[in-house]
Amino acid sequence: MVRMISPIVKRGAKVKTGKGFSIDELREAGLNVGEARHLGVPVDQRRSTSYPENVEGLKEWVEEARKEGFRVPKTRQSSKGQRGRAFRGMTSS
Repeated sequence: MVRMISPIVKRGAKVKTGKGFSIDELREAGLNVGEARHLGVPVDQRRSTSYPENVEGLKEWVEEARKEGFRVPKTRQSSKGQRGRAFRGMTSS
Protein backbone atom coordinates (compact mmCIF):
# COMPACT_ATOMS: atom_id res chain seq x y z
CA MET A 1 0.00 0.00 0.00
CA VAL A 2 1.36 3.39 -0.99
CA ARG A 3 1.28 6.02 1.73
CA MET A 4 -0.06 9.46 0.89
CA ILE A 5 2.49 12.24 0.60
CA SER A 6 2.36 15.86 1.70
CA PRO A 7 4.92 18.63 1.13
CA ILE A 8 6.65 20.79 3.71
CA VAL A 9 6.58 24.57 3.50
CA LYS A 10 8.92 26.88 5.35
CA ARG A 11 7.26 29.99 6.74
CA GLY A 12 9.87 32.12 8.47
CA ALA A 13 11.36 29.94 11.20
CA LYS A 14 8.42 27.48 11.10
CA VAL A 15 8.20 24.34 9.03
CA LYS A 16 4.69 23.09 8.36
CA THR A 17 2.83 20.83 5.95
CA GLY A 18 1.73 22.47 2.73
CA LYS A 19 -1.39 22.09 0.62
CA GLY A 20 0.45 20.76 -2.41
CA PHE A 21 3.70 20.53 -4.33
CA SER A 22 4.81 23.44 -6.49
CA ILE A 23 5.10 23.02 -10.25
CA ASP A 24 8.90 23.45 -10.05
CA GLU A 25 9.11 20.58 -7.54
CA LEU A 26 7.04 18.39 -9.84
CA ARG A 27 9.28 19.20 -12.82
CA GLU A 28 12.43 18.38 -10.87
CA ALA A 29 10.89 15.06 -9.85
CA GLY A 30 10.10 14.26 -13.50
CA LEU A 31 6.32 14.81 -13.42
CA ASN A 32 3.93 17.22 -15.03
CA VAL A 33 0.72 18.49 -13.45
CA GLY A 34 -1.54 15.99 -15.23
CA GLU A 35 0.54 12.95 -14.24
CA ALA A 36 0.77 14.19 -10.67
CA ARG A 37 -2.99 14.52 -10.39
CA HIS A 38 -3.50 11.04 -11.88
CA LEU A 39 -1.17 9.64 -9.22
CA GLY A 40 -2.99 11.55 -6.47
CA VAL A 41 -0.16 13.98 -5.69
CA PRO A 42 -1.53 17.29 -4.36
CA VAL A 43 -0.57 20.25 -6.57
CA ASP A 44 -0.50 23.88 -5.40
CA GLN A 45 -0.19 26.07 -8.47
CA ARG A 46 0.20 29.25 -6.38
CA ARG A 47 3.46 28.12 -4.78
CA SER A 48 6.66 29.07 -6.57
CA THR A 49 9.28 27.75 -4.12
CA SER A 50 11.13 24.49 -4.58
CA TYR A 51 12.62 22.67 -1.59
CA PRO A 52 15.09 19.82 -2.14
CA GLU A 53 13.52 17.79 0.70
CA ASN A 54 10.19 17.82 -1.14
CA VAL A 55 11.79 16.84 -4.44
CA GLU A 56 13.65 13.89 -2.89
CA GLY A 57 10.55 12.67 -1.06
CA LEU A 58 8.45 13.05 -4.17
CA LYS A 59 10.91 11.07 -6.31
CA GLU A 60 10.89 8.19 -3.81
CA TRP A 61 7.11 8.24 -3.57
CA VAL A 62 6.63 8.27 -7.36
CA GLU A 63 8.98 5.29 -7.80
CA GLU A 64 7.07 3.34 -5.17
CA ALA A 65 3.68 4.32 -6.61
CA ARG A 66 4.65 3.42 -10.19
CA LYS A 67 6.08 0.09 -9.07
CA GLU A 68 2.76 -0.81 -7.44
CA GLY A 69 0.69 0.67 -10.26
CA PHE A 70 -1.04 3.16 -7.96
CA ARG A 71 -3.74 5.37 -9.50
CA VAL A 72 -6.47 7.44 -7.91
CA PRO A 73 -9.89 6.06 -8.82
CA LYS A 74 -12.17 8.36 -10.77
CA THR A 75 -15.05 9.79 -8.80
CA ARG A 76 -18.39 8.58 -10.01
CA GLN A 77 -21.32 10.92 -10.24
CA SER A 78 -24.49 9.73 -8.62
CA SER A 79 -27.49 9.62 -10.90
CA LYS A 80 -30.39 11.89 -10.16
CA GLY A 81 -33.77 10.45 -9.27
CA GLN A 82 -36.59 10.35 -11.77
CA ARG A 83 -38.10 13.76 -12.36
CA GLY A 84 -41.74 14.41 -13.00
CA ARG A 85 -44.97 14.30 -11.07
CA ALA A 86 -44.90 13.86 -7.33
CA PHE A 87 -47.10 10.75 -7.22
CA ARG A 88 -46.85 8.89 -10.49
CA GLY A 89 -50.15 7.30 -11.43
CA MET A 90 -52.06 9.04 -8.67
CA THR A 91 -52.60 12.37 -10.41
CA SER A 92 -54.81 13.09 -13.37
CA SER A 93 -52.20 14.87 -15.50
